[in-house]
Amino acid sequence: MSEILRSYRRNAVHVRQALDVPAGDAGPLHMDGGYLEGAGRIERYKRMSIPVRRALNDSDRASFSQALAELGVTSVARPSASEACRRAGDVWRRLQQELDSTVVLGGAKVPRREILTGWLEAAAFYDTLERDRAYDRLIDQWGKAAEHIGAQLAEEVANLIILLDEAAAEALDEPVILPPPARTPPPPPDPREPWWRRII
Repeated sequence: MSEILRSYRRNAVHVRQALDVPAGDAGPLHMDGGYLEGAGRIERYKRMSIPVRRALNDSDRASFSQALAELGVTSVARPSASEACRRAGDVWRRLQQELDSTVVLGGAKVPRREILTGWLEAAAFYDTLERDRAYDRLIDQWGKAAEHIGAQLAEEVANLIILLDEAAAEALDEPVILPPPARTPPPPPDPREPWWRRII
């Protein structure tokens, strides 16, 4: 398996973990005094934001576009995987059109891609104690509607990542849910270190 598909599939594991955090249990996502409310939803989007950002970054090894191109070659031997890859490619192209479309926020036309980028950055680094206030700036710039649009687009991308990951699993004859990575063994003791310090 190529390193591109390895990286993509490892990144998809994090997307699955984020999607496993129940979105509805914590109620609607909203801000109170500049802070997000709803711990379950906050955790969901914080977990989702970084792997989704990686998948959208064409220069990242875990990027969707690189994996799609690689999978187009890999899945030729398996017709069902090739069909799944084609479906994922169609959804990806429709998503690109949606991201390039604009919505009026704050009296100006804003590309949805820009809103998604801002949302992902704000969610990735959100912290009620942070000094940067990326989330506050997002709301100040585009209003509350940016939350809804950003969250919806992030979910769309996350589900598309899983769709392509399932096609990759079929093409590579691997389990859809990858087993956890092997634990890294502890380093051997330093022979120059005194024996009594090792005990402590």
